[in-house]
Order: sequence, then C-alpha cells, then structure tokens
Amino acid sequence: MGLGAAARLARWLGPWADQVDHPPVSREEVLGASGLRARVYRPVARAARGSLLLVPGLHPEGPGDPRLDRFAAVLAGAGMVVYAPFMRDFMALRLKARLLDDARGALDGLLALPDRPAGRPGVFSVSFGSLPALSLAAERGAELGGVVTFGGYADWRRALAFCLTGAPGVPHDPLNRPVVYLNLLPWLPGAPRDTASLVSAWMRFVEATWGRVEMKAPGASGPVARELAVSVQEDARGLFLEGCGAGEAGLTPAVRAALAAAGDRSWLDPRPLLARAGCRVTVVHGADDDVIPHTEADALYAALRPDRRAGHYVTGLYGHTGASGGRGPVALAREFVDMMGIVRAIARVAGA
Repeated sequence: MGLGAAARLARWLGPWADQVDHPPVSREEVLGASGLRARVYRPVARAARGSLLLVPGLHPEGPGDPRLDRFAAVLAGAGMVVYAPFMRDFMALRLKARLLDDARGALDGLLALPDRPAGRPGVFSVSFGSLPALSLAAERGAELGGVVTFGGYADWRRALAFCLTGAPGVPHDPLNRPVVYLNLLPWLPGAPRDTASLVSAWMRFVEATWGRVEMKAPGASGPVARELAVSVQEDARGLFLEGCGAGEAGLTPAVRAALAAAGDRSWLDPRPLLARAGCRVTVVHGADDDVIPHTEADALYAALRPDRRAGHYVTGLYGHTGASGGRGPVALAREFVDMMGIVRAIARVAGA
C-alpha cells in the first residue's frame, strides 16, 4: 500500500478541501470491446502506480456528474489510472440484469488499457453500483486487488422503501421517489400501456431537481412536477405526480402492490455474491445517508465471510452525494481516523 497515495487522497477528500477543485489529470473517453463507453482518468503530475474501476450509481449523467467527475480526478491525481464506465441502465435510472454484463465489460476494458500499471486493479462502487461491483468480487475476485463499496445496499426492496419513507429518526431524500416508480413501473396498478411520456417526464423531473439541495424542502419540487405533468397523457398524470412526491406520499398502496408483484428478482440480491467473494471487501457508508441508510452497510458486512472482511466504516464526513458538514472538533478528530482508514483502503485495493 502506498502511504503517499493515501495522503494525497486525504488532502483532496478531507473536510478541509475545496469540493470543486481537484489535482491536474487527463480525461479520455474510450469505447470498450463490449460497446460500453467509459471515461479514463490519468495523473499528469506523477506516474500512475495502480488502477481502479469506478462503478457509478444511478444517475443520468454517469461519470459526467460533476461530483463523480471530481472524485475520479482526485483518485487519478493520487496516482491511479481510473476507469469510469457509463453504465447504460444506471443512466436510465433502472436496475436491470444487464448491469452485471456491463461491469464485466468495464473490467475487461480497464485490463486492456495498454498503459495500465502492472498489478491487480481495485474496484470502488457508489450507491447501487455495489451490486455490479460485488458481482465482480464473486466472479473474478482473483483478478482484483479488492473492492470498496460506498453507500451500497443489502436488500433492494428495503432500499427502495426507504426512498419513500425514510426510517424512524432518519430523513430521506424525497427527490429519489421517481427512481422507485421507474423501477416498479411494470407492476404499478393503473400504469398506462404506453409509458413513454410518463418515463420521459420522470427523467426530466430528475434532471431538473437532482443536485439542488433547495429542492429537498417540503413542496419545493411541486411546481416542477406540475409543470411537467402537462406533457404526460391524461390518464397517467396522477401516477406521475405521485411518483414526484406531489401526490399521495409514503409507501402507497400502489407501491406496496408493485413490490409484492415484482416477485423473486434474485439477481438483485448482493448477499449471495458476498458469500462467494474471491477478494477482500471494504464496506463504507455515510452516517447521514438520506438515500440508502447506513444499516444496509451493516447487513452487507455481516454477509461477508470473516476472511473477506477488510474494513467497515460508517462515517459522518460523507453523505450519499458528497461531503457532509456541521461536525464539531471532537467529532472531526474521530472521523479523521476513519477517513484515513477509508483512503488507505482505496489506495490498497488499487495498488497505488
């Protein structure tokens, strides 16, 4: 493990860092043999010593999301070649089995880079990207230096329900509601046969609201939803508004029925993958995560065999979508210890 790489990561990922700036890196978009686009980040101030597959979560921009783009640049600046794939279904906000194929193709794309440093690459996943990342740990763990998951989930039904209700004493991000409806659309009672306008409007709602903290306030996104509702066929407008949080709230009867009707989607369960992991796994989660609760990290870590447990961190420094603030000096001192454990884990799995 390179302590220099860990120190450089801490320099840019700590609470003292500017959340926009990043070290100088080069970016290149490539097309892998599987047809999957990816963005490759390389350091320019030093030679790369390791490599990392960065698996995004559900987001329309994929690696183009400014927060993920900065994170990838920070990783590269620390001395890694970083390969960030544009996961097609994640960009459509969908959970589909093709994600596992795309993860395999992305790893092959990273391994095929002619300038990739020697050694086994690591994998770092964000949010729902934990599933494809853990599938690689189970299927190709011997080829990896290790896996680090951030903000992952253990139970997909529980994770989707949290997006709608939160948990006692734990707030949730109301702007994620369309993701639940998009993924349950085939089973939602009252959904129209032609869902094109409905899907398009939910995607535009996400594009207009995500990344804007002020939109999380009660009622703040309502005007956006009502403006977009006119583009939805009339018999689906009620469902559209409900999916934006501008209609019936919480775990509605329609959602309960859809969750039950979705049946056994065993490929969405990461726990069997964890039991078969062929490399060590570090599980990281934000204590204040309002998208996937940190209790999911506990369940993930518990599902690992003891010899595959590399570390378990629940940190107050990072939320689901970036750095968190508001910590006092004593809490920050405790969090600093965890932060160093996290950045060391990243540097270790990448071989940097």
